[in-house]
Amino acid sequence: MIEDSELLRFVTDHLEEGIILVDDEKRISLFNEKAKRITGIIFDRYAFHEGGKVLKDDIVIIADMGIGNDDGNLSPEDLKKINITNKDIQSKDCLIAIGVFENNKIKPVYKYIRGTNLNQDFSLDTNYLGFSIQINVDVTKKNIQIKVNENTFCVTFFECFGHMVIIDGKTGKIKFFQEKGYTIKKESIKEILSGKVYLSKGDNRESIQVFGKKIEDIFEKGKLLQYLEEVLSGQKNEIGNDFCEINKRLVLCSIKAIQEKDKIVGAMIRIQDASELEKLLDDRNQILMEIEKSYANRTISYGYISENFFQEFVGNSHSINQLKYLAHKASNTKFNVIITGESGTGKSLIARLIHEKNNKHSPFVEVNCNAIAPTLFESELFGYVGGAFTGALSSGRSGFFENANGGTIFLDEIGDLPLEIQVKLLHVLQNKIIYRVGSSKPIPIDVRVIAATNKKLEEEVLNGTFRQDLYYRINVFPIHMPPLREHKSDLYTLINRILNKICTRYDIELKQFSGEALDKLIRYDWPGNVRELENVIERAVTLCDTNWIYPEHINIKEFVAKGNSMREQIEEAEKRIIKDALIIANGNKAKAMQDLDVSKSVFYEKLKKYFIQS
Repeated sequence: MIEDSELLRFVTDHLEEGIILVDDEKRISLFNEKAKRITGIIFDRYAFHEGGKVLKDDIVIIADMGIGNDDGNLSPEDLKKINITNKDIQSKDCLIAIGVFENNKIKPVYKYIRGTNLNQDFSLDTNYLGFSIQINVDVTKKNIQIKVNENTFCVTFFECFGHMVIIDGKTGKIKFFQEKGYTIKKESIKEILSGKVYLSKGDNRESIQVFGKKIEDIFEKGKLLQYLEEVLSGQKNEIGNDFCEINKRLVLCSIKAIQEKDKIVGAMIRIQDASELEKLLDDRNQILMEIEKSYANRTISYGYISENFFQEFVGNSHSINQLKYLAHKASNTKFNVIITGESGTGKSLIARLIHEKNNKHSPFVEVNCNAIAPTLFESELFGYVGGAFTGALSSGRSGFFENANGGTIFLDEIGDLPLEIQVKLLHVLQNKIIYRVGSSKPIPIDVRVIAATNKKLEEEVLNGTFRQDLYYRINVFPIHMPPLREHKSDLYTLINRILNKICTRYDIELKQFSGEALDKLIRYDWPGNVRELENVIERAVTLCDTNWIYPEHINIKEFVAKGNSMREQIEEAEKRIIKDALIIANGNKAKAMQDLDVSKSVFYEKLKKYFIQS
């Protein structure tokens, strides 16, 4: 082997061109950082994923410039793994497709063009199982872009190229995306669909060891290896700049023999990515890289919280990640928290998670304020002494606040508290003491209050049914729970989680939803939110006698808004349709206008009329 010192490695790693050294047996002794990036062994990207493999019910997204050409010899037969059984699709066809892995009940969405002579852009834009997915093959810029909700994965190509993204069917997160160099990693589309384990990407990436390996084990056969053979055999002393393909990527390369005492002991290969030859782009690329790094820090921060905290709260959409971030911040303080949102959105769950983050062994007392009789509020919250009223226990009893001492009290539906109890609660929050009913002895307490309501407390204050001073006291750290209809991209993951939980609870064999059943669930608005979704799925599991749940097992009924006139009902329906279009288009107004087939002036007039903000 050619001697490789730390100094040589340090110097070459800071060069702006790829350097590869091989000995006379073609074994690699040096492979600098730039060469690793050009060949795809490592790369800079803000996204990341852990190692793993594709599993049943994962959503697979494919863009292939020519089936069988640069995807591990993918065949139309392999497409059956995502339920594509169209016999008209042939090898070398261009294909863009979305399907669910090893689930023949859920229909795929796909398009294909005969042959690989693609001379125009090829795209697919759809909402699939609640995920907004866009696939675009740009033949002018020579790139393939796959976008899933807010995440974009783009690769450039020279001739044919296969691009793949996989969404985890359990979590809704991106679990795999294709990058240049996948031939080196043995991670082609065919290999991944065949169940091959893939490596991680990002900060925790698994490195590919190249030192000591023969170069033909890393690079596919081609002109570069032919040139290398000529240099090592002495036929040529060097090869000047020439364009070669390295694993389907176009590079400018040169090769020079390394001699010791007139004997060829190896060769130095210098490579430059053809896409980087325009030096005028360097400054722009540096700026873009800095922007990506800045974005990465924010993304990784949310990702860390989502991955390691609040795992019980399912969702990976922007609104849910923002919710988890706020809850994470709240869990690190002892401020009073008010959680707002519609019924069934999971307010009690998020309250418990906030408490358990740093206070797992302290008490958590949940109080449903609208389930307590008005005459019993004071004694239930603050306790009483013996003989305080008729029917009181002679020994007295502690109340919810005493039971929560040292921990958290969760006051659910605090908007239903009577005004006279609101006064007493305000006193407790201000002075940190309580009085049992029938006693004048103060009891010090250390309790954090998390409140929740589905009412608009600002309006209750204006109406005089909720005290303004109490509102300011509990509104220190507000957290809003988005309704399910506003983060439908989480539905697929949520449905699977609930289904698995119900099957486990009743100790029955795991069932699955058919594609039509899933479509019915995803298109529904869920006015009752997650609670309604759980009830519907539980009923479907009960009704279903097979392992597959079909649309007829799902009992949901659209509620028609009640107005005083037909005009009001029509307006309410129109408002809902526009909101749905914006949700499906992920807030993209131009896309929503196109889907609704209305003009720009009419669309914006409706937004203004119905006070709709996206």
